[in-house]
Amino acid sequence: MEIQELISHLKKKDELSDLDNNFIKYRIINYIKDNKLESKFEQKGFSRTSTYKKIFKDIRKRLHEIYGVFRADSFKEHPSVKERLVYYKEIYYRIFSITGKPKKILDLGCGLNPMSYKYLGCKPYYYASDISDFDLKQVYKYFKINKIKGKTFTFNLVDDSYKKLPKANVCFLFKVLESLEAIKKNISKKIIQDLNSDWIVVSFSKRAISGARIRKAGRSWFRKVLKSLKLYYVIFDIGDEIFFVIKRK
Repeated sequence: MEIQELISHLKKKDELSDLDNNFIKYRIINYIKDNKLESKFEQKGFSRTSTYKKIFKDIRKRLHEIYGVFRADSFKEHPSVKERLVYYKEIYYRIFSITGKPKKILDLGCGLNPMSYKYLGCKPYYYASDISDFDLKQVYKYFKINKIKGKTFTFNLVDDSYKKLPKANVCFLFKVLESLEAIKKNISKKIIQDLNSDWIVVSFSKRAISGARIRKAGRSWFRKVLKSLKLYYVIFDIGDEIFFVIKRK
């Protein structure tokens, strides 16, 4: 069986249809290796076996947890956007009072967040990156209509090289790291180390997807990462989100 065939099957689900093929491909390869299924995967008629059905179900569930639950068809309906919509002006004011107003912003795992550009309080060049073609097309259209200087591009934070990323004054990683940790443990430390930005702003939700309060909303595990890297940072809470503004240079 070809990996591309499994990718096609997975992308038949609407919420996963616009995901980057390479991102899905690497998740499949890692699953096969971790479960030592290389030989079975190559057997004829494998797609009709119970093993294949389990692979399909497990990977689809993981992709849903990573991305599907955050997908939306419009800016105001996007789950993360809805949570911070009334707070955007305050969020950006608090961030830039620490970092200074940036000339260039890099937004990784951006979703539809770049469409909050009007709340920034400044007019930086905006790099918007995600693994979703659907979100990036909407952001590109928004930039074009509003004559915003910026660029949209696909980037996979788990598998791609950070050297490919542009330099920026401020990099946003809003509600991104915990999903990545679910794929690759301790990846947050590498990301913070390798990004070529003067400041990195990381955020976490204080509520679970179910809506329940997260008991350890302060993210002590992430504080330990920053302590190990000996980085200066400022923390503030707004709404149901906690923000870490981290000085890199």
